[in-house]
Amino acid sequence: MVIVSTTKGKIKGVQEANYQFFFGIPYAKPPIGELRFREPHEMDIWDGIKDTTKFKPIPPQAYPEDPPINQEESEDCLYLNIWTPLADDNKRPVMFWIYGGGFLIGAGSRPRLDGKRLCVYGNVVVITFNYRLGVLGFLNLSNIPANIGILDQIAALNWVRKNIKNFGGDPNNITIFGESAGGMSVAILLSIQKASGLFHKAIIQSGAANPRMFEPEESRKGAKEFLSKLNIENENIEELKKIPLKMIIEAQYKITGTFLDSKIKPFRPFVDGTIIPEQPIELLRKGKGNYVPIIIGYNSEELGVLADILKDSNKLKRKIIQKAMYSRLLKSKINKTELDELIEIYKTELRTRHPDNPYKYLSYILSDLMFRIPIIRQIEAQLSNQSDIYNYIFEYKSPKFGYAMHTFEIPFVFGTLDTTDIAEGAIEDNEETRSLSNTIMDIWTNFARTGTPNHQNIPKWIPYDNNRRSTMILGINPRLEITPLDNLRKVWEGIL
Repeated sequence: MVIVSTTKGKIKGVQEANYQFFFGIPYAKPPIGELRFREPHEMDIWDGIKDTTKFKPIPPQAYPEDPPINQEESEDCLYLNIWTPLADDNKRPVMFWIYGGGFLIGAGSRPRLDGKRLCVYGNVVVITFNYRLGVLGFLNLSNIPANIGILDQIAALNWVRKNIKNFGGDPNNITIFGESAGGMSVAILLSIQKASGLFHKAIIQSGAANPRMFEPEESRKGAKEFLSKLNIENENIEELKKIPLKMIIEAQYKITGTFLDSKIKPFRPFVDGTIIPEQPIELLRKGKGNYVPIIIGYNSEELGVLADILKDSNKLKRKIIQKAMYSRLLKSKINKTELDELIEIYKTELRTRHPDNPYKYLSYILSDLMFRIPIIRQIEAQLSNQSDIYNYIFEYKSPKFGYAMHTFEIPFVFGTLDTTDIAEGAIEDNEETRSLSNTIMDIWTNFARTGTPNHQNIPKWIPYDNNRRSTMILGINPRLEITPLDNLRKVWEGIL
């Protein structure tokens, strides 16, 4: 047992052989009852010693994930978790993880995010936490705070800044890192003044401040539809606070469906004029952001599984899926002429790269629309005011899929290759993959410590610029490439 003092009271954690952990530390009051749809409120001071040896409930999930998280869900979810080599005064680098899941699913306590290996291997303090999701975190109504889920993230970072020195961490050396919606969250925090001074480095994995994702009109439309499904008039927030959680999640699901559904996704961060005053990427271009050293990148085939599904489908099913994918592309404000041009160029470029699957062009276009090109635009915006930006492509070839799909880098970052919390057979736990995981943990923790990712086990990593566009290819044998896939980048100029 380990006792540590915080600004609100003492907590009890667990001593293991070479690290300590503290699970379920409250960083804000439970957002229930009158605090539903309110900004996070500071905890009151407590007497005695609070037990923080077990994970607390995760945020209500919009739909079951595959593989499932299988943990209790509750609105009372604003907790964080800490792994530290030792709660002493050594001022280690702090790594603060923000989970992904499209702002609809996810949690800081899922198995692939177990922080003990990263903590011990890199001699760093690792933190995960929960923030509110879906309508509970991102409902756009005039009489409630905007972007509550982002305010949760800021509240957790404030807690870390005030308390982490008591856990062996350095409050003046905090790295925020996250994947997908977590990467997008990092991009938001880089752009807004409310997060200024709360972190000192940033790692963005498969995410960016994609301007197509922040439109307030879509979030307002979704909010009105949500209220309509619950028969609530005049934005009556007091009535909404009384609605059972189950009904809220059911109404939300009717609007959003799952990640792969073509329904609108309005319950995510939006430009509100205050917390996110304008498009994050524009704030960065204008010099209004938080300019810290950055690692940013994506996986080689984020949505590659879509091409596999097309290849393995019969003619009728293939036609239905292709129509849905075309529809999704056109809904992304790409006009038909632009789409036809994209398809022709991608088909030509990928025909020789992937002769075994003629449908790769569609998964590549969607992957680039959602991930690669927004990430490049993010880098270009940051370059207006800084130069210490490092780009990567994660290229591990999964034995099951043959490529690196969305989320596949996470177990390598955390050293959790033995987890079952990812698609079965997607990653092998062997000498080669453990070596790659160690290399990535070396890069991530060295960056957290020094602000540079360079390490003896990789070629010299040159910062990105608009001419060379140098990119580290993180595979079994890491290598640096100049202007990778440049033909497929140039075609997006003027489109996205």
